[in-house]
Amino acid sequence: MKKKALGIAAVAAAMTLSTGITAFAAGWVTESTPYGDKQKYVYDNGGWPSGNWFTDPDTQLVYHLDPDGYRMTETTVDGYWLDADGVRQEKSQEEIDRENREAAKKASRPNPGKTVAAAKVAASEAKEKNAAASTTRRSYISELKVIINKITKNLADSRTDTSVQILTTEDNLEVSRIFRGSDSVEFYKFAMWNSAKDKANAVDLTYIYDAAPETDRELYNTAYEQSVVAALGETEGKAVTDYVQGQREQGETNLTREGKTDSGNSYSLTYKNNKIQISVTCSEVTEEEQTEKAATETAAEETTPVVTSKTITAGAAATESTDAADDNAEASEAAAE
Repeated sequence: MKKKALGIAAVAAAMTLSTGITAFAAGWVTESTPYGDKQKYVYDNGGWPSGNWFTDPDTQLVYHLDPDGYRMTETTVDGYWLDADGVRQEKSQEEIDRENREAAKKASRPNPGKTVAAAKVAASEAKEKNAAASTTRRSYISELKVIINKITKNLADSRTDTSVQILTTEDNLEVSRIFRGSDSVEFYKFAMWNSAKDKANAVDLTYIYDAAPETDRELYNTAYEQSVVAALGETEGKAVTDYVQGQREQGETNLTREGKTDSGNSYSLTYKNNKIQISVTCSEVTEEEQTEKAATETAAEETTPVVTSKTITAGAAATESTDAADDNAEASEAAAE
């Protein structure tokens, strides 16, 4: 009987001891340190490796652990670069830097195939537009060719005086649409320059007011205004034509103006003695870059702290104190009664 009791006691003691032992599952754990959260690999017995290279038995990724067992990150050890997660890169940092420089250099080079494809898409979409929206020269000019063709065709179909020649010139340097009167005066010229090497501006528009035949003058004025919209955009184009016309009606004969088109290109304007000249320079910022910039600006706005203020009315504190004193007095009187 005594032996049986001893056996039961031994089993109970063993069970009690077993409940006090914590079992570890081997793997990475995150610990808070004075330098931020750090990752350490803990074995199932509670120990951990440190001060050497360590290969994760599950992923086979290689890390270097500091003397405390934490992953080292974004540094070079024995010629190997450890990335932001501490994973050893099989190339040296020098090799990685060189490859990154080469990749960045390659990405910055113009891609003729991509540029041509983008220009074709822009030209196709311009059939339904009144204004060019591209910011790169080739696509911008591709749009304008289509839009200016529509403008001049409508003019040619509507005019009654055919003495004005509608001319088109196109070569490797320039594509131009010209209106030339019977007196040989070119009172309208819309020039598009193919290469920045030859001309910094992508577009130069020249128009001489009141030089077109009187019978169709309004048609030519409308074609000019439509051309300004085509180059500057629906909003800025109309603003410019309204501004110039308003100044002319007030007797102004000499004007200058600079600004941005609806799509972000730059333009300059000069007006002198009935002759207006507008030049447009493309920003050369692609749609992807514009989207990325907009996203960055939006993120910055979202993280900007909102400053709030509290208005305190003079005398408010005194009023509150007086009210409190009155309440206390009433309470004292009630207690006395």
